[in-house]
Amino acid sequence: MPPRSPSQRWSNWNLLLLVPLLMLITPVYNRIEPRVLGFPFFYWYQFLWIPIAVSCTIVVYLKTQGDRR
Repeated sequence: MPPRSPSQRWSNWNLLLLVPLLMLITPVYNRIEPRVLGFPFFYWYQFLWIPIAVSCTIVVYLKTQGDRR
């Protein structure tokens, strides 16, 4: 069996990229209350996930960067 290229290696850190997909569960955010600073839940909930998704992506990148060397 030929050796795999670095782009084909699997890392368990990649599972962390599934966390941002939790925001897509529609019944969770399909409501108006509670409001934060006048913004309905629908909007601030989505904005809350931006730093979470970015953090997950950064962690996965940093942890798997060594695998490519």
